[in-house]
Amino acid sequence: MASMIHQPESPASVPPARVRLEPVPFHHTLLDGSWSPNSTDLHAELRALVPVLEHARGPVKRLLLSAAGWAARPHQIITAGRPVSIGYLAGQSPSMMTVLCADGRCLTMRVDPPGPAPGAPDRPETGRDEHVWEAEGGGLGPPRTWAPR
Repeated sequence: MASMIHQPESPASVPPARVRLEPVPFHHTLLDGSWSPNSTDLHAELRALVPVLEHARGPVKRLLLSAAGWAARPHQIITAGRPVSIGYLAGQSPSMMTVLCADGRCLTMRVDPPGPAPGAPDRPETGRDEHVWEAEGGGLGPPRTWAPR
């Protein structure tokens, strides 16, 4: 059974991390887990992720991510009063991350594309699309009948 771990004490401005710390198949190998960031704001996402990883595996020293796909690339975050360095590899797949722990262990994680969790319901619409639909002649008016030609 899959175990989804969420950060227990997430600040209001940082959404909880979506992390799975169990073997995950990735192409022809088995990774240590997966992470599904909520956005491309890597600083906020890592502030939510690192405490979850540390709770499960111990202190994290360094994260190695792909250089592609992030709005900004911080080189360090502070967690539990200590720095965690972040490195970027141009040749690393955007769907992989390496976590280096203080005890020498290394985790390899799958990184899902940023955004809502797979299977999550779509956000409610703002109504703008409905207005455009109505203005262009759409809507629930009387059904149109088409005469054969």
